[in-house]
Amino acid sequence: MLTWIKNLIKNNNTEILDWKTDSSIYKFLKENLDEDGKLKDSANDLPDEKAIDENGVRFAPGLFDSILGPQENKESKGKTNDLTKLIIRIAEYGDVKSKSKFFQTITESDSVIGIIDDFLENVMKISPPVYPYLIEFAKDLAFETSDRNAVKVGIAILGVCGEKNYIDKVKVIGLHDEFTLFSIVAILNTSDNKVDDLWEIAKKVDGWGKIHTVERLTKLELPINIKEWLITDGYKNSIMYEYLAYTCAIHGNLQDKIIADTISNEIFKSSGEIIKALITGGPAEDISHYENASILISNYIRHAQTHVADILDFNILHQIKDFLTELQTDISNYAKNGWTEDLISNCIIDIVFILDKNNWTKLAIAALKSDDNLIYWNGKKAAKILHIDIWDIVWSKLKNNPTDSWMWYDVVNEAKANNVDEVIQFAINALPLKEIATGPRDSLGMGPEFIKHQCLDYVVTFLETYPGKGEPILLAALLSPMTRNRNMALKVLQKWGKVNWSEMIFTKLQQLSRIEPNKSTSMNISRLIKGEELS
Repeated sequence: MLTWIKNLIKNNNTEILDWKTDSSIYKFLKENLDEDGKLKDSANDLPDEKAIDENGVRFAPGLFDSILGPQENKESKGKTNDLTKLIIRIAEYGDVKSKSKFFQTITESDSVIGIIDDFLENVMKISPPVYPYLIEFAKDLAFETSDRNAVKVGIAILGVCGEKNYIDKVKVIGLHDEFTLFSIVAILNTSDNKVDDLWEIAKKVDGWGKIHTVERLTKLELPINIKEWLITDGYKNSIMYEYLAYTCAIHGNLQDKIIADTISNEIFKSSGEIIKALITGGPAEDISHYENASILISNYIRHAQTHVADILDFNILHQIKDFLTELQTDISNYAKNGWTEDLISNCIIDIVFILDKNNWTKLAIAALKSDDNLIYWNGKKAAKILHIDIWDIVWSKLKNNPTDSWMWYDVVNEAKANNVDEVIQFAINALPLKEIATGPRDSLGMGPEFIKHQCLDYVVTFLETYPGKGEPILLAALLSPMTRNRNMALKVLQKWGKVNWSEMIFTKLQQLSRIEPNKSTSMNISRLIKGEELS
């Protein structure tokens, strides 16, 4: 009896975690919708976002779950079994302690993606009672908590329960890339309007969420309007067009559109971007997998004779020309796609004709002067093909915005011998070297607060072939909190040789050797001082 009382007291003293909160993730997302029902930029960072320390790297929303996937190991199996036992007690008795333990288990993990499939499979096998306890607990996790893992599991359980009353809320949560995959699964398990519900989300997301949604959407039977959307907008995402180009071309029946006598400019533009992605290749199926590749490309070239207009079209045609030229050397692997030697030759002839009749140099220079980063990038790519000297343009752009790290990259790569002193002096005057030289930390230099350090990185690299020049820049780099700045400075000093070091540089290296926090960098400082090769 005494033992029983002690156990009872002990159990009653068990901490009960409160998973419900007024500042839930669902409420946060709901409050950050714009007038079109899309999430505002202010919703990117979730309420439970962990602060990035100086050594940390933050994954893009949804990326961690995308690359991790299900886990097959003893630890994950054990956690899955524990959660299954807890959910049975919750479903049958509404046991508060089991709810608390369940919440604690899922929220103390970095991610639940590794165990969610096995857990849901266990739940479906057991088929516990949904009402009244399980559904209420799932609803609380999904819509009343401020922890992302709890939201994901709550949505997943709602999907297994087949609960339709909360689909609109699930769709709101699915607008954030971190939760889209989980919302998709719940919708597929519960919705009577799967296609429309998924399409609604797909039109409002842009990153990994869009990739996941379009991939699932194309596995369903689609109406004509959604098929058309796939080839005009469905493939576009902020990660890589290559992820969805093939999927959207196939399921959007792009080949049927492109063979028409005339096409809209919208179809022409999207066809070009899809072809570009297919030729570039990467993480998904590419041009070699596309059965109708010859039909798609030859007809795109035909339509280009009337639609080609800007520098992006120029770059795409050049990419196609390079692809076809390479194809001429070995057609064997592409014959299955309808290619013949005559067709390839005719396509190349047509491309050359198109490229010879437009004033591309003028269009390239106009693109280079654009403030739009994508247009500028295409202008730079075209300028390289057209052998245009872009120095004056990039130098002017940098002087207007000295903390544009990408412009520093272009300036140091385009600078001629007669520009060297001017570039170095500009860096000394324009970059906040004192703000940068706050002392060494073992930092990766990620985030907007390190933009000026990233600019410095390109300038330091630039100094490598100019011994003795830009010493204030190197001194600042040696005291930068960004580890890469210090490592690059060490490489430059090695390339210079000790004969070109000032007394100040020797002094700074000696000081740094005593306080350098990164073990590898510290070892290289010692090697450098001794005249040994850096590791």
